[in-house]
Amino acid sequence: MSNMKDDLLFLTPDQKQFFDSNGYLMMKSLYSPSEVACMREQFHHLITHTENRPKNMSYSFMEPAEGYAVDSFNPKNVVGMMDHVLANDYWFDHFTDPKVVATMVDLLGPNIDFHNGKVRNKPPGFVCTQSWHQDWPYECHTQPDLAAAITYLDDTDFEAGATEVLPGSHLKGEWQTFDGHRIADDAVPEDAGVMLSAKAGDVAIIHVQVVHRAGHNYTNTARHAIINEYKTAETIDQWNNRCALAGLPLARSRKLLMPRVYSPASQSKSM
Repeated sequence: MSNMKDDLLFLTPDQKQFFDSNGYLMMKSLYSPSEVACMREQFHHLITHTENRPKNMSYSFMEPAEGYAVDSFNPKNVVGMMDHVLANDYWFDHFTDPKVVATMVDLLGPNIDFHNGKVRNKPPGFVCTQSWHQDWPYECHTQPDLAAAITYLDDTDFEAGATEVLPGSHLKGEWQTFDGHRIADDAVPEDAGVMLSAKAGDVAIIHVQVVHRAGHNYTNTARHAIINEYKTAETIDQWNNRCALAGLPLARSRKLLMPRVYSPASQSKSM
């Protein structure tokens, strides 16, 4: 019988066990301060230079909230984005990051494909109306072998809209909803949720069937996060996924496939 530690590419056995039991994993300081600084520079350009992007990239904007000033880092109040992975080589390298892909191999299985990429921002005064939910109804597949990696670009706690998860809820399969997507508040035990307070550079991994919800941003600083989702190659799409690079093979038989393509010198000229 093989040793679990020998079978893991990146995680520790304790991390693997925690994810299997709870359906989420917070990876502290996965990105160093210098990596976060570079990522924030690239991200600032992404949300301020919104014109002349590939047509299948899309942005959504939020009207300034009453009583809150617009954060100068996000002057257009970009609240969401789809298919940011098409923006340039930097963001291609981000979703194919060996650390993250290896983590998905450890958690989901030896054959990993990309699923989709998006941005979720919380400008000052942001209010989340989604309530408790699973990602599964939005992204139904033949089996629930999917997970999202949330990269935090800012410190994010309760006051700033941190995500709250219900540990172990993925073990119960698909939860009943009242509108096809949202779960009634009284179906979730009171005080059972865990707040994922994060620092810039942390990455949270969340299983597709974990019950969770995002919070509101009561601060005057925008909070920014990049969400890349992954699945096993054996997990077949049932919701007509048209997102950019969906199904791109990232690992086969526990071997990572993607080389690094980003060049800081050349990218700075075209960013």
